[in-house]
Amino acid sequence: MAAKDQLGRYGEQLAADFLVARGMSVLARNWRCPEGEIDIVARDGNAMVVVEVKTRSSRRHGTAFEAVTHDKLVRLRSLARLWLATQAERFDTVRVDVVALERFAGDFSLRHERGVI
Repeated sequence: MAAKDQLGRYGEQLAADFLVARGMSVLARNWRCPEGEIDIVARDGNAMVVVEVKTRSSRRHGTAFEAVTHDKLVRLRSLARLWLATQAERFDTVRVDVVALERFAGDFSLRHERGVI
C-alpha cells in the first residue's frame, strides 16, 4: 500500500476514534456507491452525520481543511440521501462534518468542523 494511502487510512481511524470519544456512534466506514464514497457515517444523538476526513502531511497544497471543496460537500449531501435510502433507521436531521488532520514532525493536529453544509 502506498504511503499516502496508509496515511489516509490512519487518519480515518484517528477521526473515528475522536468521534466515538465524543459520544458519536460510527455506523459505516468507507461506504461506496457508483456516485462516490462517504468516509464515515455516524450518529450524533438523533442526527445522521456524514464525515469527510482529510489527512495531510504538509501544507504544500493548502491545509487539510481547505482541501475539502464546496463541490465535495454538496456531493456528500447527495451521498447522504443515497445512504439513507438503504437504511431502515431514520434520523431527525442530517449534517455534514469535516475532520481535518495534519501531521507535522510525527504529531497530528485535528480540526473538527460540524455542520459545514
